[in-house]
Amino acid sequence: MSSAVMGNTISAGEAAAIFYGNGEVEVVEGPRRVRTLGSVRQLAKVVASESEYLIVKSGDGSTEVRAGPASAFCHPVNHISLTSHPAVTIGDNELIVVYCKDHSEQGGGVKRRLIRGPGLHIPSSVSEWIHEFSWTGPATNSDDINAPARKVPHAVKKTKLILIPGKMYFDVESVRTKDNAVITVKLMIFYRLSDVEVMLDNTNDPMADIINSVSADIIEWCAPKEFAQFLQETDRLNTMQPYAQLQSTAKKIGYNIDKVVFRGYTAPTTLQRMHDGAIEKRTALALASETEHQEQGLADFKLQREAERAAQQQALELQRLEHELVLTQKRNDAEQQQRRAECTVELERLRAIKGLDREGETAMAQYLVAKDCQLPPVVQCGTMMSGSSNQQGLGSLLKPK
Repeated sequence: MSSAVMGNTISAGEAAAIFYGNGEVEVVEGPRRVRTLGSVRQLAKVVASESEYLIVKSGDGSTEVRAGPASAFCHPVNHISLTSHPAVTIGDNELIVVYCKDHSEQGGGVKRRLIRGPGLHIPSSVSEWIHEFSWTGPATNSDDINAPARKVPHAVKKTKLILIPGKMYFDVESVRTKDNAVITVKLMIFYRLSDVEVMLDNTNDPMADIINSVSADIIEWCAPKEFAQFLQETDRLNTMQPYAQLQSTAKKIGYNIDKVVFRGYTAPTTLQRMHDGAIEKRTALALASETEHQEQGLADFKLQREAERAAQQQALELQRLEHELVLTQKRNDAEQQQRRAECTVELERLRAIKGLDREGETAMAQYLVAKDCQLPPVVQCGTMMSGSSNQQGLGSLLKPK
């Protein structure tokens, strides 16, 4: 007897099964007090909240699904099991695929339903099940830094489809170029699930189809190219032009490829070392060429500035000479004008003298002689004793004969 049944008293919210000697079983729910000679056993109570549901398996083989909130006692005779299960939560931009029996068809057909979130899904019957996807996904080897870009089959198992755009890292390994260089091309693929029905009808593993088609595109694109040409044209891998098979395959399985990004490549150590050496040499030559170009440009700039400075000095010197010539010309013009004015005055004076001279040329001749033939002054020094004799001598000299 359970401890919950004390003196044949069944508490509220509990139930007990009474087993009689004739084999009959009676289920009694509390609160109640019973008097019986049979054995009494407390029944287990199973409760389901709003986000849960109950599955009741009966002894006759039938199964019932009860959506929560609900509760029930497990009947010792009528029930085989009574269990509680959580409802399937569907987030925003998520979708589940549910299969159930189609009772409208003869022979027990199965129909498919797509349930989009957000919401809670509780099955309507136990014959209903949710589709589980098993897709190719990233390797789980945590020791390898390139594990997310390496894909293995059945790595992703899920029941919910994501409807928002996603991305996938993938390395196309062992790609051989025309000159037998083996490289690994690293890509990032941006995709979007556009038609769930088409995907369910045409593929069991869309990620594997995408990986196989993009591998075929990369191999086909690299095969006719040598390694050096591959390096020169890697920018084309960031466009959709090389991925014809990828786009065709994605369309057939209900996906859209939005973009493919080239993340780089890896090559064998020997080839990579040679390529790195070539890059170093090219970089050194490019730097030397750029340095020389800058030095030549600086020299040209200095020469140009010197030529401009010399031209400016020549222009200033020419302006100075022209200014001096203008000043000299103006000075000469002023002097000529002054001489011309003086000549005019002199000519007027001569005309006046000529007008005053009755005899004609005597006064004019005396004037010209007095003007042009001026003698320097003569200064004589003598003593006071010889003053009279000197005055007599000077008087004799000045006396006209």
